[in-house]
Amino acid sequence: MLSFDLGDELTALQATVRDFAAKQVRPALRETEKHGASRALEEKFAELGLFGLDWPEAAGGMGMGMVARAVVEEELAFGDLGTAFALDRGGGAACLLKAAGTEEALSALKDLAAGKDRAALAVSEEGSAQDDFRTVARADGARWTLSGKKSFVLGGGDAGFHVVLAQVDAGKGLAGAGAFLVRGSDGLMARGLTALGLSAVPLREVTFERTRAVRIDAPGQLPQLLRKFYDGLSVVTAARAVGCASAAFEYARAYADDRHAFGKPIGHFQAIAFLLSDMATAADAARWLTWKAAWAADKGVATAEGAAAQAQALETAFFCANGAVQVLGGAGYVQDHPVEKWMREAKVLALYGLNAQAADATLAAAELGQSTLAAELFPLPSLHASIS
Repeated sequence: MLSFDLGDELTALQATVRDFAAKQVRPALRETEKHGASRALEEKFAELGLFGLDWPEAAGGMGMGMVARAVVEEELAFGDLGTAFALDRGGGAACLLKAAGTEEALSALKDLAAGKDRAALAVSEEGSAQDDFRTVARADGARWTLSGKKSFVLGGGDAGFHVVLAQVDAGKGLAGAGAFLVRGSDGLMARGLTALGLSAVPLREVTFERTRAVRIDAPGQLPQLLRKFYDGLSVVTAARAVGCASAAFEYARAYADDRHAFGKPIGHFQAIAFLLSDMATAADAARWLTWKAAWAADKGVATAEGAAAQAQALETAFFCANGAVQVLGGAGYVQDHPVEKWMREAKVLALYGLNAQAADATLAAAELGQSTLAAELFPLPSLHASIS
């Protein structure tokens, strides 16, 4: 039987995180944007026991699956999108480690779950288009050394763990590349970048100079690993986008009820009312696509569903945040209200992970019966530059 009910367990989880987001996240969003998540906020989030919610128990996680993760991420992002990133110490790197599932990868997840360190994912590179990564990996006994530069790395440099995509065999593109885990910061330098939004987690350019690493994928299997990784990350990203969209809509709706003009609330004017109805419809549609993708991910078949959810949710997040700015009028452009922040962050979110263009390309490939492992579907030096 088809059901749109989350069930008792997930409904209780949703209510718990919603209360945390309302009381702890939303009031501190400006402070978090400037300085990152405070120790007090991190400790209160840790008390909820939700870190590693979808990780396997063997890696120190809770093994609750992607539907539960989607519910939590939406509620955190409803409180504030940037804070949802700031509280995620594993980031995209943890999603890739989970997808890899090797002994070294699971060990790193277990260490993340046990401590207070962060992980960072280093994928993107700047420069003229090419198929090979400029960052190269060379065998050094049982380990590897990495040399090169990565751009747009969230939390890069500060993290105790870096997961890096690098070229092993020159001239072979993605088929000749691999995924590597760097522990510590020896041989690693970082330069700060200033971004439009998501400033709660610092954005860095990271340089590796003969940095020691271990490989966490099998030779020639990186496309399969990335497919699994991006299928999972798409659910997380879509859920955060839905949370941002819903926050913007709810804030705009409340403002339209309170603000009066010509003797009645501005929400009673058709132009505002129709915009609000479009925002509500778009956010709800993106939510159901995201939950469907999360359900498919738990079944192991989420490529088309994840791409569809992410493409729709990213568009919806900016539409709703931008719409909220318009509903608030002049008040929407000042920092007395959070909608300008959410609009900036929704714009940056469209470049995160399997960004909007890559999501569209992936969905098209799936619907047309083409390979979803093709190199052009992933963020590489030649296509789809992304924040990682």
